[in-house]
Amino acid sequence: MVTKAKIKTGIIGVGHLGRFHVEQLLQIHEAEIVGVYDVNAEQLRTIENDFGIGSFASMEELFARSDAISVVVPTEHHFAVASQALKAGCHVFIEKPITHTLTEADKLLRLAEEQRRLLQVGHIERLNPAIKALEQYDLQPLFIESHRLAPFSARGTDVPVILDLMIHDIDVVLYM
Repeated sequence: MVTKAKIKTGIIGVGHLGRFHVEQLLQIHEAEIVGVYDVNAEQLRTIENDFGIGSFASMEELFARSDAISVVVPTEHHFAVASQALKAGCHVFIEKPITHTLTEADKLLRLAEEQRRLLQVGHIERLNPAIKALEQYDLQPLFIESHRLAPFSARGTDVPVILDLMIHDIDVVLYM
């Protein structure tokens, strides 16, 4: 049965990338942001002020009001937060990489299956307008070279560069 009800969505972690999740979810007609949670009270106030979105005092309170959770915390916490959300009955969209280790990723996939909840990992580069523009061409590349052209950011140093940035390049190549 198809429903017209909006998907009640919560966001855990509203730092640099979490802000993007807020901005994008506000553009999705089928989604309704019910609130956000972050351990950083200043980040919460900024999101509340900039977007008029309420915050919750705990993740558990946000889970109880949400159908789906967007997990945008540091990678080392992905498994713990996503596991709690799944156990609370929420579908989970998680920022890449899925978890800090392959063992955690396998456990998370099993938990999502056991809970009969969707678990999705964000790979947004294939939605980049430059990549989308290539879809109209019948490309048969024999060689692909990729360069990341951006200033250094310490934000992503909690995981190897392959999991933080190169994973996008690999995904785009496989997508093409």
